[in-house]
Amino acid sequence: MSVGAMQPTDPDAISQKLAEDRKRALSQQVRSMVTAGGRIESQADFEAVIATGKDVNHTLHAILTIATCLLWGIPWAVIAATGGVKRQLVTVDEFGDVLVQRIETKR
Repeated sequence: MSVGAMQPTDPDAISQKLAEDRKRALSQQVRSMVTAGGRIESQADFEAVIATGKDVNHTLHAILTIATCLLWGIPWAVIAATGGVKRQLVTVDEFGDVLVQRIETKR
């Protein structure tokens, strides 16, 4: 008989531990993304949606474009093309691997 740490043999106990490890991995990834300036839009046990950026204020840019005799139209087009809210889906698979995917949103 060897002396050592006993391993749990109950499958429910093993899956419970794995679930807790997956939740911890998600929590760490979400925390780092929020620290970098993101915000949580939704979160479940093993996935979360993190958003960065702000919506483009098209009303303000339309007023500026009219006030500057259409000169502001070029910067507005660049801001509209590159700005806006960017979303990422963070998931943790059954092996504990963290995957971050960009979510494309239709405009």
